Amino acid sequence: MTSRELRQGFLDFFRGKEHRIMDSSPLKPSDDTTLFTSSGMQTFVPWFRGLVPPAAPRVATCQKCFRSDDVEEVGLTPVHCTFFEMLGNFSFGDYFKREAIAYAWEYVTDVLALPPGRIWVTVHPEDDESPGFWREVAGVPAGRIVQDPTNWWGPVGNSGPCGPCSEVYLDLGEEKGCGRPDCGPLCECARMDEFWNLVFQIYNKTEAGDLEPLPDAGIDTGMGLERLARLVQGVPTIFDTDLFAPVVSAVIAGARRVNEGLPEALDEDQQRATRIIADHLRGLAFLLADGFTPSNEGAGYVLRRLIRRAYRYGRSLGVEQPFLHSLVPSVVGVMGEVYPELPRAEKRVTTWLREEEKQFEETIQRSYGPLMTAIERARAAGARALAGEEVFRLHDTYGLPKELALEIAAENGLTLDEEGFERAMEGQRQRGRVRAAEDFAFSARSGYQSFVGGTRFLGYDTCTAGARVIGIVREGESVERVGKGEEADVLLDQTPFYAEKGGQVGDRGTLDAPGGRAEVLDTHYPVEEAHAHRVRVIEGELARDQQVTASVDADRRQAIARAHTATHLLHAALREVLGEHAAQSGSLVDADRLRFDFSHFAALTKEETERIEDRVLALALSDHQLAAPEMTMREARAAGAIALFGEKYGERVRVVQIGDFSRELCGGTHLSHSAGIMGFAIVSEGSIGAGLRRIEAVTGDEAAALHRRQSALLGAAAARFRCRPEEVPDRVRGLQEEVRKAEREVVRLQQRSAGAAAEPLAGTAVDVGGVNVVASAVEGLGAEAMRTLADDLQARLRSGIVVLGSVAEGRVVFVCEVSEDLVKAGYHAGKLVREVAREAGGGGGGRADFAQAGGKNPERLQAALDKVEELVAAQKS
Repeated sequence: MTSRELRQGFLDFFRGKEHRIMDSSPLKPSDDTTLFTSSGMQTFVPWFRGLVPPAAPRVATCQKCFRSDDVEEVGLTPVHCTFFEMLGNFSFGDYFKREAIAYAWEYVTDVLALPPGRIWVTVHPEDDESPGFWREVAGVPAGRIVQDPTNWWGPVGNSGPCGPCSEVYLDLGEEKGCGRPDCGPLCECARMDEFWNLVFQIYNKTEAGDLEPLPDAGIDTGMGLERLARLVQGVPTIFDTDLFAPVVSAVIAGARRVNEGLPEALDEDQQRATRIIADHLRGLAFLLADGFTPSNEGAGYVLRRLIRRAYRYGRSLGVEQPFLHSLVPSVVGVMGEVYPELPRAEKRVTTWLREEEKQFEETIQRSYGPLMTAIERARAAGARALAGEEVFRLHDTYGLPKELALEIAAENGLTLDEEGFERAMEGQRQRGRVRAAEDFAFSARSGYQSFVGGTRFLGYDTCTAGARVIGIVREGESVERVGKGEEADVLLDQTPFYAEKGGQVGDRGTLDAPGGRAEVLDTHYPVEEAHAHRVRVIEGELARDQQVTASVDADRRQAIARAHTATHLLHAALREVLGEHAAQSGSLVDADRLRFDFSHFAALTKEETERIEDRVLALALSDHQLAAPEMTMREARAAGAIALFGEKYGERVRVVQIGDFSRELCGGTHLSHSAGIMGFAIVSEGSIGAGLRRIEAVTGDEAAALHRRQSALLGAAAARFRCRPEEVPDRVRGLQEEVRKAEREVVRLQQRSAGAAAEPLAGTAVDVGGVNVVASAVEGLGAEAMRTLADDLQARLRSGIVVLGSVAEGRVVFVCEVSEDLVKAGYHAGKLVREVAREAGGGGGGRADFAQAGGKNPERLQAALDKVEELVAAQKS
């Protein structure tokens, strides 16, 4: 089975078990307890803890995950990787151990068709129930059920849901083992491969370390797709699966383009290098696509370290220039169809990798030689460790990361004196505090750093102001002037222009000077509290130290203010209608348009949407006055002001207050009275991830225009139906009922046709090794009618295999039915129809007695059916 078939097959299996299939959450968690989404259950922690009601009692997902804990093991073992996909099924107070074990066993033995006799399981010593369920439900003998005291799944972060677990292993065979008679899952040899973990969530671990019972016991299972693909595809490592192999091949091909001397047969170190690069490249592509950026702290530092680590392993393949960015298409090619965010972000991913590689190339060129000199000097002196002070000097002078120095030292038989490194680092911090002012010195490389805190914002009180040009930056470099037709960032000592922040777009307008005029295309923050006006000079020139008149497009500013004020009203209405959990997680505020992301775990009903829209309008029409006092963060919290997750605030904050129902920390521009939004309408509402919803809405002129468009459409529909506008819904419902009746009649006629076709088709049965086989194309029948026909054929054959194929809407549909006696003899409808469908460019599967599949090449229908006899004969053998 391909990885795509495995992924889809898992979700289809649990869909058949009444699980809601939910999309993967982003790799950026919705909370700040961890840097990355590292497990399938992480998104559902509030559900397990009972903080919010689950959107469904049972759920299944294929979740993107990232873990850097075992980065040193990548490439050394057959299974370790940083980015991976976690298949999981979850229950929130619905089913528990018995059902979870039954589902796992059915999936493993029926869908994956793994040999039951090679399945082992481990259980926690204090779990008295699971062993009995494994014996009773799955038939696993007691000898293959092993107690393991490590079978306890801890929380994500320091606190959260946890409980005992039961792990599922596949015995890879005695030849993989140690030869000991007691070899089993607890043995450290390579014979047993754990691939599925069933966690029984019954506790919540508090910050203090106490275990409290969860409101409802839950199920949380996790099965890494990469490890599963390795087992099912029968390859030695995850890097040989179809998830990794094309990327590894691209790494090797890319290295050979640069290093023609790279041998055809790579040695062990070179193979490990290709695997590390492929793994890191996959992880980086997904992280960058999800909005992470490299930096020197937190999650961004993990990205930067991965980039530099992959780049350095490229050097071990003889590649001494940036090349990671050129391999991004290989990842997009493998994963892009399943995760469309990858192709959408391909340019962003490529750009970030290229720039980071260039910077690190400079670091390597400067520091590698001095580091190797230090290593050779330490080895000549008989030292076991590289001096921390010396490594810090290389870090301070060249930007060499400590982790890279540690890795290179280890490869040369040395450790690193990390305590000495930290002492030297702390000494630098102390010196840095003394000369803090110098930290903001002008940087010619960035062109902006000297302007930190250089702009005074006047835009809360005016849209026009005089100002002095304190800097001009063009293509990252500071310049003295900019002329007609040129674009640059102009920085002013004071400005009425709002710079994009907190979701609100930047202002536009003009800068007028005695010798020139410029159009302000956008306003943004390149560095803290420095408003950069992105301009295009349309007359004369602008120069440093010049006096200008800065004029904001006041009509656009007012339209933005309408949308931003409506955003606060919407937030209040959501919390009132849906509950306090409906917190803002992101927004975009433009001229009379807004996008609002919030936490919620189900699609809004029509009634909820109407209540929210009506509540916003009611709050607006009450014409509440807005106030925006400044206060300390402590005062703001005491007043009940809402701070948005992910936003950073100083000690003094601005609190936007609307009546007594909305208090939010916000630096944006607003109306003076709520009635000024002049209309509000929700345009759309939908999911953007597990537990996250998005509303798009319009205000002011856009709301009026939307009303006109909708009225025109309703009028056109009424004219078409020749009725009054208020009668249109009834007319549409009538048409829908007529369509449903017609569809039911089509199915009835197809089934009648199928019944008539059964007898002549039964006469076409051929004997394949003692098995009656009917393989035929049928015209004009849907899947339901074909199943009816297959049932009729089986009734006539009494024992046999039926495969039928039809073309509908440009695609091929296959059904396969195997009689009960032949199922017992080892024939399997799901496996058979999957191979038939492959001949028509598709796939599928199902139970042993009945299965359905599809294909995308109708012209291959007959060729696929012609393979049936051969495939039946092969199944028997």
